[in-house]
Amino acid sequence: SLERKPPQRHGLWHATLNSATLQSAMAIRVVALLALAAAELGDAAAANASVQASALAALHARHPNLGKVKEQCAAITECYCIKRTPCGWCGSTGKGMLGTAEGPIDAEHCPNWVEWAEDCPNYHCPSAVSESFWYLQCGWLPALTFIFWLVTYAWRSKLRVQHLSPPEVESLAMDLRQMVVASQATTASVEGPSQETITYLRRQIFDTFGTKRTFEAFRKGLACPVEERLPETVGRPYELNLADLSAGHRQHIDPSRVGPHSMRATIGVALQWRTALGANLVFTALMMFISALYLSLLRHAAQRMDKDNYAAIAAFTKDLAAVASPLQKMVSMLLSFYTLNRVGWYWAIMGKGFEIQAQSCDIAMICGTIKKDTELKWRKLYRLYRYITVHLFYTYQFHTPVFKFVGFGPLVKCGLLEQEEVAIMKAAHRGAHSITESWISNWMAENMSGESRQQAFHALRVLRAQSAVMQAMCEQRATISFESLLYLSTYCLVFLIPIAPSGIDYNNRRAVMEGLHLSTVVGDGILILFYSSLLHLLRHLQSPFDDFASPNDALSPVYLLNNVERKARDYLTAPDADDLPSPKGAPAEGSALRA
Repeated sequence: SLERKPPQRHGLWHATLNSATLQSAMAIRVVALLALAAAELGDAAAANASVQASALAALHARHPNLGKVKEQCAAITECYCIKRTPCGWCGSTGKGMLGTAEGPIDAEHCPNWVEWAEDCPNYHCPSAVSESFWYLQCGWLPALTFIFWLVTYAWRSKLRVQHLSPPEVESLAMDLRQMVVASQATTASVEGPSQETITYLRRQIFDTFGTKRTFEAFRKGLACPVEERLPETVGRPYELNLADLSAGHRQHIDPSRVGPHSMRATIGVALQWRTALGANLVFTALMMFISALYLSLLRHAAQRMDKDNYAAIAAFTKDLAAVASPLQKMVSMLLSFYTLNRVGWYWAIMGKGFEIQAQSCDIAMICGTIKKDTELKWRKLYRLYRYITVHLFYTYQFHTPVFKFVGFGPLVKCGLLEQEEVAIMKAAHRGAHSITESWISNWMAENMSGESRQQAFHALRVLRAQSAVMQAMCEQRATISFESLLYLSTYCLVFLIPIAPSGIDYNNRRAVMEGLHLSTVVGDGILILFYSSLLHLLRHLQSPFDDFASPNDALSPVYLLNNVERKARDYLTAPDADDLPSPKGAPAEGSALRA
């Protein structure tokens, strides 16, 4: 009623009366509020005293000997040492005290009172864990990964010595430097190959370019003795697959049946020399060591640093993990798209090789239909046989490193070229490949006629087109902008993974400090191995015939060359069916058909 507005009056006396009434009402209200506040403060003090008394009674109930407990609390020198004790920590005095949630029981007031160990500014307690044991806890994982890196590095180095410096380097039975003359090659003139390259070439192409071709052996046809024939097999098939290597390291297996699967054999193949996984194992081990070292430093920071400094480090690591997550999605999308595209491109080049092989055999099959009734025709067939073989060789020479060291000298020495022909090839504007195509077409024009000549020229045109397409496909690359973006983004992700591990709650200092993080390091290693192996695969798929850099993934044109050459000999030297001897008492099949 005092707050109610007084009725309006007129006159000075009424205004004075109203003012005095309002002032009296306000004074009465202030006195009433002060009395109410004093009563509330008294009740709060009484309540606090009651809570403190109840907490103290609870402490007496749990710890009958409070004096001993107080001595234990007084001996605490670090805040985190109150863990698993009834003590608290007074940050103002830097001492442990017995107390409750309201504060110590023996002190009137402590501004920086800590009741729980999780609220301490740092988590360091020397009495709980010795310094040596703590550093052992933090250092065992980096030490283990470092040992793993050293062992992996030593193992891969041993494999490198075994593959690039075998004992046979010291005992070469023949002078391969004369057979493999880089200075006479049609490609860029370079110095002679190293001993490792020579040994490798000896293993890969010795059977093909170490066999002497002669007209006399060709003239014998199917009656040629075994010692004068070409080798039936070469060092490796056109394409190696997992079943070939799993069956016993390049041993021949029956392609018509599926062999047994063995996870152990698959892992062994995946870790072979210069296979994608094996080639990146050393780098992955190094990245795992960096990841383990970073996590150990993070554990140390969670224990020793105060809240503010550790919060800054945790926020920095969380930001890195937040960047790594979308970057990983982007890299996965780019790698998946480009890898599938390049594998399809690799299969297309492999298919072109089969088509080139088929067209080369078609030419030999059609041209082999001419009558072999004179010595001159046999010599013409031998010349065509050499041209077909040399044409296939020059189709693959520019894109096959193992062929780049084979110049005109080895081809003359093994009987595939003559010195007069070498002089013409050296004068070619485009290269020796176009000269062989011209010689084959001239041979067809001179020695073929009718439908056979038309079919032969059709096969030659298809062969020339397939050879040109295959060579053009080998030059096909993605744009520089796309490849640089793909490689750099993958490199950033690979180097970001060790310092931004996922699956860790960085705000939970206790979990960071006490966790082993072994699974995190292993998971990071698997991711790094996957992405770096994909980059290795993409880089080596750019050269599909580089058997020296990627022995398990590269295609082998030596296999095609050997197959085409042996099949061309069969087509060009096989006798006519009319000339086969007839059984006794039966007329010759040829004469019967002619009749």
